[in-house]
Amino acid sequence: QNEVNKLERIQKFFTSKINGLDQLDYHQRLKKINLYSLERKRERYLIINAWQQIEGLTENVLGLKARRLGRSRRIVSAKIPIGINGKRIKERYRTLIHNSTARKSERLFNVLPQSIRNITKTTTDTFKRHLDKWLSSIPDTPKIDGYGENVAAETNSIFHQTRYCIIR
Repeated sequence: QNEVNKLERIQKFFTSKINGLDQLDYHQRLKKINLYSLERKRERYLIINAWQQIEGLTENVLGLKARRLGRSRRIVSAKIPIGINGKRIKERYRTLIHNSTARKSERLFNVLPQSIRNITKTTTDTFKRHLDKWLSSIPDTPKIDGYGENVAAETNSIFHQTRYCIIR
């Protein structure tokens, strides 16, 4: 997270140099110039990549599997095992599995509205348009340099931002 914040500060600095935006805070500048924070860009990419893999548009290197649960399509994976062959798996390995790209992609994809998760048999650009329209309604408020007080959700992750929006 420390490295992510360093990179985010670079984008924050450069956006502050844009004429007419110097009076806006970083979150407002991002919205005004239609730019995503670096975390949001990364999560958007994970969602798009997951969608392409389950659609068969790219090789499914993460082994993602989509299933219909009622009228909604979701990515499902096996539970993280507690133990193998009678031996308990160390917590750090369970954490590594939980934070893997496949699991992050799964969580992010599954938090999307049903209407976006169910998009099939179309182009990636069409999927991106639907995703971007929805993302424009989700706050993109990275917590850096004192901006944390203004952020209602636990983190800037789409996962946390959508949970906060739904609760409110």
